[in-house]
Amino acid sequence: MKEEEKQKYLEHYKEAKEKGVPFFPDILFKDAVLSLLVFLILVGLAYFIGAPLEERANPADTSYTPKPEWYFLFLFQLLKYFPGELEVIGVVLLPTVALVVLLLLPVIDRSSLRHFSSRPIIIAITGILLVGAIFLTVQAVREAPPPVEVFGGDQTAVLYAENCAGCHGPEINAPSGTNLHTIIAQGKHEGMPAWTADLTTDEIDALAGFVLSPAGSELFTTNCTACHEAPELVAGDPQRLSSALDQGKEFAQHSDQDIPEWDEVLNREERTALLNFLIAPDGRRLFAINCSPCHGSAVAVSGDPAELRDIISEGGLHLEMPPWQEKLSSAELDQLAEYIVDPASASGGEALFEQDCARCHGDRIPQMDDYEEARTVIATGGAHETMPVWGDVLTIEQLDALAAYTIEAAEGTPLVAGQQLFVENCANCHGDLGEGGENPARAGDIIAPISTAEYLKTRDDFTLRAIIAQGQPNFGMSPFGASYGGPLDDDQIDSTVAYIRSWEADPPVELPPDAQADTLALDGFEIYTEICAQCHGITGGGGVGPSLRAAEFRNANSSQDVFNTISQGHGATDMIAWGAILTSVQIEQLVTFIEQLPIDEPVPPTRVPSEMDDEEASSDSEEVPDQEAEPEPTEEPAQIEISFAANVMPILDSRCVDCHGNDGGWDGDGYDAVMTTGDNAPVVIPGDVDGSLLAQKLLGTHEEGDIMPPPPIRPLNEELIQIILDWIAAGAPDN
Repeated sequence: MKEEEKQKYLEHYKEAKEKGVPFFPDILFKDAVLSLLVFLILVGLAYFIGAPLEERANPADTSYTPKPEWYFLFLFQLLKYFPGELEVIGVVLLPTVALVVLLLLPVIDRSSLRHFSSRPIIIAITGILLVGAIFLTVQAVREAPPPVEVFGGDQTAVLYAENCAGCHGPEINAPSGTNLHTIIAQGKHEGMPAWTADLTTDEIDALAGFVLSPAGSELFTTNCTACHEAPELVAGDPQRLSSALDQGKEFAQHSDQDIPEWDEVLNREERTALLNFLIAPDGRRLFAINCSPCHGSAVAVSGDPAELRDIISEGGLHLEMPPWQEKLSSAELDQLAEYIVDPASASGGEALFEQDCARCHGDRIPQMDDYEEARTVIATGGAHETMPVWGDVLTIEQLDALAAYTIEAAEGTPLVAGQQLFVENCANCHGDLGEGGENPARAGDIIAPISTAEYLKTRDDFTLRAIIAQGQPNFGMSPFGASYGGPLDDDQIDSTVAYIRSWEADPPVELPPDAQADTLALDGFEIYTEICAQCHGITGGGGVGPSLRAAEFRNANSSQDVFNTISQGHGATDMIAWGAILTSVQIEQLVTFIEQLPIDEPVPPTRVPSEMDDEEASSDSEEVPDQEAEPEPTEEPAQIEISFAANVMPILDSRCVDCHGNDGGWDGDGYDAVMTTGDNAPVVIPGDVDGSLLAQKLLGTHEEGDIMPPPPIRPLNEELIQIILDWIAAGAPDN
C-alpha cells in the first residue's frame, strides 16, 4: 500500500471511529441476525440429534452413577481438591472471585491497545483460567467412577420378602401336594389377596418354588444368575433342565459357556433342591408340560395316589395300542415302520405319524432299530412302552404333586367345571363369551362385557368371587354363594372365577373400540352362533334384532351394505361396531354365511273383512278408490325350513370334522358321508330322532361310547343341538 493511500485510510478510519456506528438499527440488526442463526442451529440440533436424555430419575436405583453435564465437569472436579470444611472455597469463594474479576474487567483494563502482546496481564489471567478449566474437565473424565455393578442377591427372596413375609414370616411350611400356584394366584384364605393382579405367572411360579425350596433359590442365585433369570427357567421342561445339569458343558446351550461340571459342584441334595425351585412341585404345571401332549387336559385314572405315583415313576408298558393293520394298508405300515427306524429318510412316514400316532406319542418318536420288529408292533398293537420313566427325571415331591393333580384333573378340572357352571348360571345374562347384552332383569339396561382385557385387568379374583357370591341386587343380579342363599359352594365359585380368568390371555371381546386387542379366532359360522345369534336367532329368523332371512331385508341390502353394517355398527340400535373386534376376512366370512341362509317366502296378507252395512255388501261391483282394509298377520306363521347346507353342515364343519373327518369311523364332511359312514352306520335315520345315533350322542342318551363332543371340548349349546334334531325329524333332507 502506498503512503498516500495509507494516510487516506487512517484519516477515514479516524473519522468513522469518532462518528461511531448507531446502535439502532445497525448493531441491533447484526445481533438479531446472529441470534436467529444460533437459534436455527439449536433447533436443528434438537430435531436431528435430540437431547441425550437418560431414564427417569429413580431414587431407589443404587446402581446409577450421577454426573453433571460436560460444561460443569471442571467445577465438580474442583470440589475434589477442597474436601470437608474446605468445600466452601471451591463451591463459593473461587467461583465468586472469578465472576467479580469478569465484572470488573472493563474497569481494570482501560488500555486502548488491543493486540495480544500489548495486554500481557489480562491475556495471562484469561489463559490460566481457560487452561485450568480444560485441565479440570479432562481430569473429571479420567477419574469418573465406572458404573456400579449391582449384585441384586436372590431376587426371588426379595419378591417373597416384599409380598409374603409380612404375614407368613421368614418361611412357610406347605403340606405335601399343595398347589401353591393356585393358592398364590387366587388367594385361598381370609385376608390373602389374589396376586394375579400384581404378579406375573412366572413370578408366581418362582414364588412357589421359593416357598417349597428356599435352598434351591439360593443355589440358583449362586450358580445360575450370571446368565439366567428365575422367570426364564421356572416354567421350563423338567427333562431339559435335568439334562442341563447332567451333561454340564456337553449340553448344547452350554457348549460355548465357561461353566463347571455340575456333578462336582452340586451334591444330590443340592441338585434336588435346585430342581424343586425351578420346577416347583406344582402338579398343574408339571402335568401341562409333561403329560398333556399325550393325555390332553386330563386322563381317566383309578386307584389311589400311591398307585398312580408308581405308574408315573416307573413308566413303561401301560397303554394298549390298537392293531393298525385293521385300518392302514400294507404300504402305509411299511412307511410308518421305516419312519420309526429312520425318521430322516422315510418319505411320507411323518405325515402318517402326525395323523395316526402323534395323539398319544406327541412329538416323541419311539426308538426302534429293527424294521421288522417296528412293523410287527405297529400292525398288531398291544401294550408297548410309550411313557418315559419319570422317576429318573422328577423329584419325589414333584411325583407326589403330579399324581395328586392327575387324580384331581380326572375328577374334573376347575376350568372344565367352571365352564359348565358359567353356561348353567351366567350365560343367560352375560352371554356365552361374557360379551354382555340386554339385561333381562331390567328393561332398557345393557350388561357390559365381562370378558374384555380392561375388565379382567381391573378386577382381581377376590373381587370376582365377591360379585358372584354376594350378587349385585342393584343391577338385578342375585347372590350365587351358598352362604348368601345361592346355589354355588366355594369350590364351584372358585371354578367359575378360574374360567372367567382364563379369558384374560385371549379376550373374546375387547372394548373400547380404539383399544389394540387380539381379534376373535373364529370363522364366520362360529362368530354368528356365538355372537350374532343372540339377537338375530340361531337360524337367522330374528329376535331382538331383525330377521336376516326376510326377503325384504335381503332385497334391500347388498353384500357391501351388510359388511358395512357389521363393521360400523347400527347407530339406531344397540349393535356395536364389530370392525374393531373382527378382521375384514372374518366379516366377509360372516356376510357369506348370512347370504347362505335360506330366504323366507313372504306370507301373503289375509284380508280381514270389516263389518259392512247391507248396502255396501250388495254393491260388490262398486270400486272404492284408495281404500283397502289393513292386512293382518296369519294366525300361524310360516314354518322355517332347516337346511342341511346352510344350518346343519356349518355346525358339523365347525365342531365335528376336525376329528371325524380325519380319524376314520364316522365322517361328518358332507351329506353322503354323514348318512352312510361309521362303525355303527347309519348314524342318522331320517324322521327317527330317538333311533338316530347322532342324536343320542348329542343328547347323552346313548348306551355305548362317549357323549359328543367329548369333554373337555366345549359342548354344543341347546339351540345348535335342536337344529340337528329338527333336521333329522324333518326327514334329514339334502337341501
